[in-house]
Amino acid sequence: MQQIFARVAAEPAVRQGLFGDPQKLVVSGDGTCVLSGGSAWGSKQCSCREQGLYNCDCPRIFSDPFARYGWDSYHNCYFYGHTAYVLAAYNPVLKCDLPIYLRMVQANRHDSVSSIVALSEFRSLYPDFTIDTFCGDCAHDAVGIYGLLEHWKIKAVIPLKSNTKADQKPNADYTINDKGVPVCQAGLPMVNWGFNPANRRRKFRCPLACGKIDHCDHKETCHSDSAYGRTIYVTQHQNLRFATRIRRGSAQWKAILRSRTASERFNKRLLNDYGLEKHQARGNKRIFWWSLVHATNILLDAARKLNRPTFVSILTAACAA
Repeated sequence: MQQIFARVAAEPAVRQGLFGDPQKLVVSGDGTCVLSGGSAWGSKQCSCREQGLYNCDCPRIFSDPFARYGWDSYHNCYFYGHTAYVLAAYNPVLKCDLPIYLRMVQANRHDSVSSIVALSEFRSLYPDFTIDTFCGDCAHDAVGIYGLLEHWKIKAVIPLKSNTKADQKPNADYTINDKGVPVCQAGLPMVNWGFNPANRRRKFRCPLACGKIDHCDHKETCHSDSAYGRTIYVTQHQNLRFATRIRRGSAQWKAILRSRTASERFNKRLLNDYGLEKHQARGNKRIFWWSLVHATNILLDAARKLNRPTFVSILTAACAA
């Protein structure tokens, strides 16, 4: 079914230019909760209830045996069903959120695990396409994901978790804030001085030497006597989460991060606009099939918006046929 969606819906949309340059795709990944139409307790087939036995151990029929309990962080509650993980892109001209990959997984699977499977299957489904940047929420903030993206030469735009602890060298006299920027002895963030792809490290300089401040009480105790000021390198080997190819907090990083909501808006259309849960479908295959049908309709909506057919053009095409 994924191959059908890729050949029939996604690839024609790419050829029409809906996704932009297929060699520089910017995709965002996110999972959404999909309630199952089946019951977690199963359906009784015995006659024990008529005999007054309400707590029997007779076999039951489960209409959705692959459904699991999962945690819905948005509603702050547990749910019974599946998780739909999607890779989507945003078209700024048409202002459309376009799905390019969809996978139905178990509800108790974390998005960080689903993202690795999704990116690997995406590369197999679309060998002629290249992901340039991957966006994800803080659930994807894991060192293993950064390592995989770096191995595939994919830029990572992922916010840090709120309870993150900066990894740094032992006995270092500086700290790293939640944006991945070293903080000097004066408590000031150091100045970003660019990324060196050859050495795979990002350079930071003293704010006093760069003219960001006029005075520093720790100038005499600083470990640099040079007029260039103290320099700290945050290497990717030290921690991929901080030494990203696109600097955290930069204008480019923020602009790309805003496109991350494309996957969330697609999930909203899938659940609310197309009413995926209203079908009361049972079974991950049946739910997945309806998800692909709705995803295809969303791509068709974007193609119609791009071509802007009118009554005259439709009538002319019909007469020509």
